[in-house]
Amino acid sequence: MSASSALVKFKMVNGLIGSILDENNISLKSLFPKLPPIDTETRSKIEKLLESRERIKMEMDEDNFDDFADDLNLANYFLASRKFIDSLRYYDSAWVKNPQSYSALCNKGLCLYKLSRLDDALDCYNKALNTYKNIPEAFFMKGKIFFAKQNFVEAINQFYSVLKLEPEHIEAKYYLGKSLLKSENIEDAKSILDSIIAKHDHIDSLLMLGQIFTNENNYQKAMSYLDKLLELSPNHIDAHLLMGKSYVSIGNIGKAISHFENILSTSPNHIEAHLLLGRTHMDIDNTNEAISHFEKILEISPNHIDALNSKIVLLEKLDKIDEAVECCDHLASSLTDPTEQILKKGILLFNGNRYGEALANFNEILEKSQTNSVALLYKSKIFEQKREFQEALLCIDTILKSNPKNIDALESGAQLSLKVGNYENALSYIEQILSQSPLSDPLLETKSRLLSLLGRYEESGQICLEILQHDKTNVQTLYELGKIHMILHNYEKAINFFDGALGKKPLDSKIIFEKSIAFFAQQKYDLSILCLEQISDSDPLYDFAQYQKSKIHMIQGNIKQSLEILSRVIKSNSAFKFIASNEILFENVKDTFLFEQIITTN
Repeated sequence: MSASSALVKFKMVNGLIGSILDENNISLKSLFPKLPPIDTETRSKIEKLLESRERIKMEMDEDNFDDFADDLNLANYFLASRKFIDSLRYYDSAWVKNPQSYSALCNKGLCLYKLSRLDDALDCYNKALNTYKNIPEAFFMKGKIFFAKQNFVEAINQFYSVLKLEPEHIEAKYYLGKSLLKSENIEDAKSILDSIIAKHDHIDSLLMLGQIFTNENNYQKAMSYLDKLLELSPNHIDAHLLMGKSYVSIGNIGKAISHFENILSTSPNHIEAHLLLGRTHMDIDNTNEAISHFEKILEISPNHIDALNSKIVLLEKLDKIDEAVECCDHLASSLTDPTEQILKKGILLFNGNRYGEALANFNEILEKSQTNSVALLYKSKIFEQKREFQEALLCIDTILKSNPKNIDALESGAQLSLKVGNYENALSYIEQILSQSPLSDPLLETKSRLLSLLGRYEESGQICLEILQHDKTNVQTLYELGKIHMILHNYEKAINFFDGALGKKPLDSKIIFEKSIAFFAQQKYDLSILCLEQISDSDPLYDFAQYQKSKIHMIQGNIKQSLEILSRVIKSNSAFKFIASNEILFENVKDTFLFEQIITTN
């Protein structure tokens, strides 16, 4: 074949390629804000022509035979075929031949955008706009580039520039809505997206509105958009996911399950749908259904962290500790840093009362990280279970040296200090918690009780009064104030506070007993007995109440009645034999035959 005839054939092939691309809307004049579609048949035709083109090219003598149009057509074809490197080579060649071509610059920009070369892509669009001021596609792609760079303010400016030129540019409006949402202009985003769906069935806008209202916990509003979306696209996976999550949130589990199952009907291996179904079934105690979904995920992805963790939670709930531990081991073996799973395994063993094995796990972690607060906290709990309180406190001290504000450690330190009788330390821990937490009645009650134990009654009472200022019906606080006034010998005030507590808990034997003691201290013995008689014989305080009645009758000179009651009490609880033997009130009758008989025969 002669060089001239080869050149003719070469141009003819290029012409055919150009014609096919024109027919498929991939012409050299097109500007692409997104990748143009190209079907398999078209691609097959062009690939055959490209093979012919290469063969003809080898028979040609001339090196400079390509023209601008041919280069741009091939660049556009390779862009549609996602062969971005080849596409970029032809765009560069085309641009050299025609530096004024804004289509070459814009489409090259899209190619660079797809290659994540955002700054180079931006440079292409800026050059195009320097030559031609009003190119909507260039402003649109600049907006997408700034969006990808998370410069949402500049992205918004670019999308507004598009809308000045083309007010009904749907994609520009949609991306403007996305950008406004990212910049937390949520109401403006809603307005823009609503303006789209008012005129168009735009699925992405409907989905985004559904997401916005779901995030705001306005599930009914969210579902109104998602329902419309599903009318347009019945198998839209993201819409079904959101609908399912919304129904879970409002407690309509049946409909939630229906939406998740709809996804699996078209996409049987959809992992998130299986995970959500598993967790939903687990929440309603459908354990067999739940476990089947977690296991399906693990068939697809054997080391899926969320599925394994959910399965561990379910197995623990079913008290299958060994299987849960096995899952932890499996997951730990697949992770480069298995610390979290070793901790989880230790906690499982601890909750299963397997303290020795749990301690080994926590020690394994502490060998690598001596200040791991979770491991130290659980190690402290293990020592507490073994009643090795000082060892437990050493673990707490280690946590607080590296993290003085660790609330869990401070709370455990306070409880442990109470158990060993170190009330000053316990008070210090409580005050540290209160310094960094909102005031809470339980914490203030604990502080009040500690102050009382330390003999600081006035401070304790002051805290109780502060609690009552915002909760006048706090029974525990009224009771504590009663006890404080008892200690301070303010018996009338004590009785008033006990009455306040009994107004809310009229059958509380502990409060009734303390009230009887207040009357006893005032020598109001009949009133004291009336209180004691309210304590039933099934109550743990019954024997103490009867013993107190025995003392009152002794004071009143009812010796026989006193000793009869005492005899019954000692028969019920032999500990009162020792108490009575050392009771001053019984001093005058200790040498009597009747008292001796009670003490020796019971």
